[in-house]
Amino acid sequence: MTSLSELLDQWTSDQLKEYVQLLGGNTSITRKGDRIAFICQQMLNRDSLARLWEQLDQVSQRAVSAAYHNGGEFNIAAFVNQYGVLPPRPEQKNRYWGYLYQTPILFDLFVDRRHLLIAQDLMPLLEDLVLPVERFELKGVKTVPKFVELEDYSSPVITVETELIGRTDLLTYLRMVELGHVKLSTTSYRLTAASVRKVADNLLNGDYRPLPEKVTGRTTIRPSGLDVFTQESGLVSRSGTLTRTGKEYSKTRNPEILLTAFEKWSESNGFDELQRITHLSGVGSKKTRLTASGFRRERVIEALSWCPVDTWISINDFYRAFIIWDFDFEVEETGYSNLYVGSPYYGSLSGTAYWGVAKGLYISAIIWEYLATLGAVDIAFAEDEYFTVIETGNLYIDEPISQYDSLLYFRINSWGAFLLGQAGDYMPGEPEEKNLFRIDDDRRVHLLADCPPAERLQLEVLAEQLDEQTYQLDTVKVLTAVEGGQSLEQISAFLKTNHPGDLPSSVADWLAMFQRNQGAFREDGGAVLIHLKQPGLKELVTNDTSLSKIGRILDNKTILIRQSQMTRFRNRLKELGYLLR
Repeated sequence: MTSLSELLDQWTSDQLKEYVQLLGGNTSITRKGDRIAFICQQMLNRDSLARLWEQLDQVSQRAVSAAYHNGGEFNIAAFVNQYGVLPPRPEQKNRYWGYLYQTPILFDLFVDRRHLLIAQDLMPLLEDLVLPVERFELKGVKTVPKFVELEDYSSPVITVETELIGRTDLLTYLRMVELGHVKLSTTSYRLTAASVRKVADNLLNGDYRPLPEKVTGRTTIRPSGLDVFTQESGLVSRSGTLTRTGKEYSKTRNPEILLTAFEKWSESNGFDELQRITHLSGVGSKKTRLTASGFRRERVIEALSWCPVDTWISINDFYRAFIIWDFDFEVEETGYSNLYVGSPYYGSLSGTAYWGVAKGLYISAIIWEYLATLGAVDIAFAEDEYFTVIETGNLYIDEPISQYDSLLYFRINSWGAFLLGQAGDYMPGEPEEKNLFRIDDDRRVHLLADCPPAERLQLEVLAEQLDEQTYQLDTVKVLTAVEGGQSLEQISAFLKTNHPGDLPSSVADWLAMFQRNQGAFREDGGAVLIHLKQPGLKELVTNDTSLSKIGRILDNKTILIRQSQMTRFRNRLKELGYLLR
């Protein structure tokens, strides 16, 4: 931080003259240095500073206090969003020269107008004067409206409670990955178009809106959110397989495992949600230098952790709180913007349009695409996807800028409170589904309830479907699942968990048989067939002490050599004058 005299020295002598007059100084003080000395004398004396504090209007006192509690920095945007005004100032004398030449007021001596700072040597003197912190509290509503008003008509509001759906869909997606039902692009490492549709078709309630005719990651929310989250959180590898953590969560559903994955995702820089704002251009340009996506995402997550739980929060109110709480972030590292919407000539972003598109929609994407998809927040959005709460200024575009324009409200539920650090543990809002099926002595599986997608996928791996409500457990299928990476313990646990009571003895014996037999045959490295092309070579191998120990004669023209013994076999042949080709 800078001293008061250093800050004052950056002003002209004429400007300092006006501040001297504000402090009641004599007109005989004419030299710049003397004017700085007089102002410092008045401002850095506890008694005179207290008198000057009393002369400040209430808004100015609150503004100085806000800067003091912010480490000496005055955040104009945060203050205006919270209080709606700035310290009152007479009409500026010279409008042409703008803010720096506005009419001086006493507030400027407490908070330097050029740097928006309180001087370092002034800070300790203000400790007993400033007002206490006035924390902005974000308030929600118990219910959301059924309709939202547009310019000339109203749109119904769609409300989605996500907790059970999101937790179920994540398990379904992990199961699909484990079974190899989805594929990733070899270039982008994102779901292929065919896999996006397959995922959407297997989710509990599909996507948030009806699927378009052409389904891709760009046109869906839930499949894309699951794809990116599971990779960036370390549940799924870049090759499209479950990691050890992914397998553990899929097996145990332990909330602590997902909390760790959630924290890893929030810090990840591997994917930038700006790419999800459909009509935001310039993101991938060589001229664009973006800030780290993990830094921006962490700011959003931390701001959400300040929100009240179990109440509907307007997205516009959250945007406002985001600024007031000083979580605002830079999107680009350069002093100019290279981002635009629509045409680069008419769609350049600035002011409220820049904040709404590059920051507001980015925040909405985090909330809708990930937190809602995971079941951490419930959401309410306009049925009309053309409705937007974003201030777009004079942008010329006749379609939604993104899939998130119509987000109106969100509500942090108990799952979200746990993931956001607002609750120490998590108790499911509804009990886990049990007794999904009954297995008879003939290993037929009879469904007793609607089978969630993840459980149905697992059942289809282990059994042949006989009809809509009946499956037949199959030996080849079970062993193929084990061969593909599932353990017999995992398969047994799945059957026991969803069957009422103990498994029939015939089924238990059947599973025990697999346990006994799984090590009966074991691979022991590779082997090589060697063809004998000349007469007498069989006798050569048989009669040679070394070769006879290495190779096994299969017939007159073929011997079998272990892969591990090939070097030794080649070397002995060379000693005997032969080269293996």
